[in-house]
Amino acid sequence: MFKKLYLLFLILLPKNTLSRIIGFFANKSFSKAFIPWFAKRYKINLEEAEFPIGDYPTLNQFFTRKLKAGRRPIADVDNEKVLISPVDGKIAQFGDIVDGKLIQAKGKTYTLSELLANEEEASLYKEGKFMTVYLAPTDYHRMHHYADGKITGYRYIPGKLFPVNEFSVGNVERLFPINERFNTYYDCNGRKTGIVKVGATVVGKIKVTYCDVESNISKQGAAASFDEPIAIKKGDELGRFEMGSTVVMLFEKDAFNFESFELGEAVQLGQKLGEWIK
Repeated sequence: MFKKLYLLFLILLPKNTLSRIIGFFANKSFSKAFIPWFAKRYKINLEEAEFPIGDYPTLNQFFTRKLKAGRRPIADVDNEKVLISPVDGKIAQFGDIVDGKLIQAKGKTYTLSELLANEEEASLYKEGKFMTVYLAPTDYHRMHHYADGKITGYRYIPGKLFPVNEFSVGNVERLFPINERFNTYYDCNGRKTGIVKVGATVVGKIKVTYCDVESNISKQGAAASFDEPIAIKKGDELGRFEMGSTVVMLFEKDAFNFESFELGEAVQLGQKLGEWIK
C-alpha cells in the first residue's frame, strides 16, 4: 500500500516546477547558509573541492564545484583506445543492448528509440552496449568526455523530472525515457558513441560546454548536427548537473569492451571503463 501511495505522490507532484523553484533559491546568496549542512548531510569530501567551503557564494556553486587539480587522474590519457568514466557515481546497469532494449532495473526495460526520441540516432546503437551511472548528491557533479573524438551533435528532449533513485528506477515504468534528456553524440575515429544525461527531481538544469541550450526551461526541444564537429579530448569538461542525476553511455555493436565490473560498483571520473576493439 505504501509503495502505491508513494508512486501516486510522485506522479502528482509538480516535479518540474518544484525543481525550478529549488534551483532558483539555490542560486541566491542566502543559500550559502545551507552549504555546511549540505556538506555534512551528504558527507562530501571537502579536501577535494577547488576552494574552501566558505568561498562559495551560493549552494548551487558549491554543488557544482570543480575539484583541485590532480584529484581525478585520467587513465591512459594518451591511449586513444582507452575510455574512461565521465563522472563519479555508481554503476546502475551495463551490458548488451538486445533487440534495441536496455535494462532499467530487474524486470524493467526501455527502448533506445524511446530514450533518444529519434529512430535514426537509435539505429546506430542497436545490438551495441550501454552503461548507466547514477550520481548521488555526495558525488562530484561535473561531467567530462570519456573518449577522444569529435562532438557531432546533440538533442535535448523535454520531459518529466521523476527522481532517479533506487525506488523510482525499480518502480516507475520507462523512467529514463519519461524524464528530460540531453544527448551528446560523438565520432571517435569512425566509431559512433553517445551519452544521455538524464534529468531528475531537483535537477534545476543540465548544462553543457559546447552550446547554450539548458534543460528544464521550456517544453520546446532542440537538436543540431554540427557541420564542423567539435574536437575534444577525454577528460575535458562536458557539462554539469545542477543537482544529482544519471548518465547513460551508448556504444555501437562490436566496437567496445567493458572492464570487469559489478552492479552497484562505485566508479570515479577518469577511471578506465574499457577499450575500443576496432
